[in-house]
Amino acid sequence: MWFLGIDIGTTHIKVAGVDEDGTPLPAGRIRTPTLEAGKLVFHDAEAVWRAVSELIAEYARTTAAPHGPLGGAAVASFGQEESVAVDSTGRMLYPSLAWWERRPVRALDAETVRWLDSFEQFQVSGLRHRLDQTPERTAHLRVHEPEVWRATARWVDFCTFVTHRMTGEWACAASQITHSQCFELATLAPYAPTMERLGLTPGHFAPPLPTGAVAGDILAASLPGVALAPGARIVIGGHDQVVAARQVHAMSGAEVFDSIGTSEYLMVGTDTFAPRARSYELGLDHERAWHDKGFLLGCPIPSGKVVQLLAELFHGGDFDGLFADLAATRSGSLPSLHVTVGPTGEAAQSAEGLLTLAGLPAGAGPAEVVRGTLDHLADLARTTIGEMCELAGRQPGQVALMGSLFRRPEMAAHRRERWELPLHISPLAEPVASGAATIARDALTRSGGPRPGHDGKETS
Repeated sequence: MWFLGIDIGTTHIKVAGVDEDGTPLPAGRIRTPTLEAGKLVFHDAEAVWRAVSELIAEYARTTAAPHGPLGGAAVASFGQEESVAVDSTGRMLYPSLAWWERRPVRALDAETVRWLDSFEQFQVSGLRHRLDQTPERTAHLRVHEPEVWRATARWVDFCTFVTHRMTGEWACAASQITHSQCFELATLAPYAPTMERLGLTPGHFAPPLPTGAVAGDILAASLPGVALAPGARIVIGGHDQVVAARQVHAMSGAEVFDSIGTSEYLMVGTDTFAPRARSYELGLDHERAWHDKGFLLGCPIPSGKVVQLLAELFHGGDFDGLFADLAATRSGSLPSLHVTVGPTGEAAQSAEGLLTLAGLPAGAGPAEVVRGTLDHLADLARTTIGEMCELAGRQPGQVALMGSLFRRPEMAAHRRERWELPLHISPLAEPVASGAATIARDALTRSGGPRPGHDGKETS
């Protein structure tokens, strides 16, 4: 028997398995399908589900075939800001605008935006308002697609959508649903003032469950050709960064995380939800962790986009050349260089406004610019982690580095040099998919519920 983890990411959908003993199986991946409409990129949940189901079937036929039937699975995905409107049967009515896109016209009025971004609201939801998340996206449908909105029964993230397709049950991860700004982070109760302002009801959302909770039995018809163990279930995964942090924490014990891929996301674990004025000023996220009563402080920095931009500007997109520059150049070679990174919520979408360089002397070489810029990003992340740890009431201690860019030895060595902190470099190539698989195995074979093939009832 084996267990499956599903990672629905921005560029790729990935699956990974673990066997009954927890031994990881090699991962499989395909490109995440997208569609273009009106010069904007969207994610179509129906196309994503087809890609997921096809990838699972292929994985079961090949990589996982020697390990017997599938005992259970968990799903992780990008954030709740990417959600879709579905009808009462679960059929998608309108695709999700890709998280890096921006519509030129806003549907939410300025007063509602100010209210959503107020400190009072922050104390309830734990989030500052951001463009093109649930409040703006549902407002867009109400204003510009009224027939679609009238037919909308639920507003669901991609985790929830795929879980429903596999089980027929509606269940949402607690680490996803709070990003809607429509729920109290401390209690997970619907927050009526926000829902009333946005024209939403609790029924628009799937019931929230913690990571590891059983969402439902896997329907054999949802995965044709995949052998299922009796009682095979889907358990709750959640937000991809949270699922990855859980896996890395299990390996390292770390409570401070730095994950870098398309963006860089800093996370610090805390036992309490205590939103402070300084957290609000910094624009920190407060979100649910992977254990029922735990929380995370989170902060995005667009480092991945900056690295990509530098590679395109100076090396024709060649990351090997960029990291060779980083390793070969000493810090402080451009003392006059002043680097400014745009606001994290907006700047990560395009090169415009992402990065500003001032004090650049004539004759400065690309390697010096690369080094100076990455020094600034590392120092910004270190300062932010320090503030986050202070707000969480913990020492920085060991920091776990995870994600594709930290698998580059030059990047990891650079952080060691700039931070002077104990670092755990995660060896996991796919921490989200493998983490989701481990969540399923742990929940279904140890303490999270009956084992597949055992319904907990006495037999005679």
